[in-house]
Amino acid sequence: MIKVRVIKDFSLKEFAKIKNIVRFSYDKVGELYKNDTFECDEKMARYLTGDNPKKEVVVEIIEIQVEKPKKEEPKKTTNKK
Repeated sequence: MIKVRVIKDFSLKEFAKIKNIVRFSYDKVGELYKNDTFECDEKMARYLTGDNPKKEVVVEIIEIQVEKPKKEEPKKTTNKK
């Protein structure tokens, strides 16, 4: 997940896909306002940072959380003689 901060007010059609929204001021579903923070996936982060038809940047990335793959614990064996 990527944590971002809003730098320009905007509406988001896929509002349900974002997580952990921290509102700075207003709380209206589908709308994000300057200084709100939230987490999204890489695809949405790219879109919101200018990889869109208008080339409009509306967020800044503040943290990238790398998900570590879960390691399998080695199986315990007992050697009986």
